[in-house]
Amino acid sequence: MSNLQKVHQWLQETSFREVTLSVDLIVTGYIFYIYLSRMYYASAEELASTVWISGVLLEVIIYSVVLMVISYIALAFVSDDELNQPMDVREKQINLVGYKYSAMILQVGVVLAMVQYGIEQQAETILFETIPHLPLHILLVAFLTAELAHYGVQLYKGRTGDIYG
Repeated sequence: MSNLQKVHQWLQETSFREVTLSVDLIVTGYIFYIYLSRMYYASAEELASTVWISGVLLEVIIYSVVLMVISYIALAFVSDDELNQPMDVREKQINLVGYKYSAMILQVGVVLAMVQYGIEQQAETILFETIPHLPLHILLVAFLTAELAHYGVQLYKGRTGDIYG
């Protein structure tokens, strides 16, 4: 069986919502990879530069918008008008569970960013040498992690059926 046939068989066996969530998870994971690779290979001067940080954030935003638009256009062609159908009760419950986990991750990220900002304002180095604009990076990583968790939890709960556990 060729790879194209395997993909076609998987698309036939999988619900449209699950395919949509999988595409969103892959796109968000790719955007997270782009951001982390830019940060990993950045020099100290680049990390300190607000112009460079703004460029990276703009790149992440542009990739997010372009990839999501392309994925939804492709999914609209593949779907049989399933994008316009409302979610059923089970799908809504799974969506809410995904939001619960993403909200917790975002809350932790915001608190960590505020704590880090306070530490920077006190000019104390507790664990490691401060990275310029670290609260911004903490917020962005928390946002991307929350999105990955949101899609991942929905896929897991939808596949296992364990909504309330």
